[in-house]
Amino acid sequence: MCILALKDETFDNILTKCHQQEKQLTIQYLERLDQEIAARLNKKRWELIRIDKRTILSSFGIITFKHRYYYDKFLKERIYPLDNLLGVPKNTRITNELRLRILDLASIMSYREVGTHISSEFELSKSTIFRIVKDTVIEQCFDSLINRGNLKIHVQIDEKFIGMTNSKNKKRYYTLTIFAGKEMVENSKRNRLLNKTVLSSSVLKDLKVKLNEILRSRYKVKPDEEIFVSGDMANYIQNFKDDIMVCKARYVPDKFHAYQAIKDSLPEVYIDDISLNDVGFQRYLYKQLALIDAVDAIKIRGLMKRNPKCFESYLDKEYLGCSQEGQNSHIYAPRFGKYANRFNPDTIEKLSLVREGVINKSKIIVGSKTRRSPELSDFRLYDLPALEERIKYVLDTRNMKYETRKIFNAIKYGTF
Repeated sequence: MCILALKDETFDNILTKCHQQEKQLTIQYLERLDQEIAARLNKKRWELIRIDKRTILSSFGIITFKHRYYYDKFLKERIYPLDNLLGVPKNTRITNELRLRILDLASIMSYREVGTHISSEFELSKSTIFRIVKDTVIEQCFDSLINRGNLKIHVQIDEKFIGMTNSKNKKRYYTLTIFAGKEMVENSKRNRLLNKTVLSSSVLKDLKVKLNEILRSRYKVKPDEEIFVSGDMANYIQNFKDDIMVCKARYVPDKFHAYQAIKDSLPEVYIDDISLNDVGFQRYLYKQLALIDAVDAIKIRGLMKRNPKCFESYLDKEYLGCSQEGQNSHIYAPRFGKYANRFNPDTIEKLSLVREGVINKSKIIVGSKTRRSPELSDFRLYDLPALEERIKYVLDTRNMKYETRKIFNAIKYGTF
């Protein structure tokens, strides 16, 4: 149902005007910044060629501004100093801010939909979105440490099967959730995980490297500290603890999967945490499971043979168990869940990292893989005064008469 206002709302008009003013202020800021650069450049080295118009695309619209084009007499090359400072090379109109916005939308919708919804002022084609995603390099940075006190760290491992371009069948995409502590959600029976970090990778070895680094740098684990590693009874999850180098680790099978496997194999046998840790009951259970050829029975039997004390943590008060929230494959489901989708593994990593950045409250840095802005040794961002100082000291000659503006420009560029 479409509901239309009978007349224009004052608030709507205010929002439109504010949006227009934001764009205009951005243009003024960029042009004054270009003037500031011009005033600081060494005139013996830098020769002004011309002043050009530049258009870039941002998440809040199309930005068109003027900037100066210089010839570097020392390096024998031409350059736009403002472009260098902004990090937007002259051969692209896409800002990193828009690039991140595109990745964010692409992680929950198709490329065609991204191009339609990216801005109210312009649209991008499906092929353009594809090229931008392919060209983007992305990195996640954690500015804050996890202050967990004495809470025990849990690592819950999960997986999602995703259609990939290099395989006819869906392939594993490995995910994990690190957490320490949980609390009851107000007015609900559901628990919320505390001190949480979500990681993923299409390569298991890379995921282990990520985990070790996060445990070391963000959680500040000690070498003699022991953490819990949980998940289903897949072999790679059972062996995952062996590759955690920064601290000790203990594998604990997910209670839901363990109980379900035993009940499916031996429905008449009653089990609880205490009986599973009784040596006599374990022998009885193992003998009964040895008579069954079902997959679940084989998994439990193999688990008990390799690690007879695997259920011991169920009696540990510090062990919080696996959580539905920790089974984080649902994070990636909106984009990767449909069978018809086929993704390059590198693309999956990029789109997943954006989703994880929101959950981890981390900083996501993006850039272009192929287009780099050259260095400009005469000028650095940290040399600039604040915006208020720029407005105070930089003379705006645009509204002056031609002759007056010509005199001031001659003084500015050292040709007076």
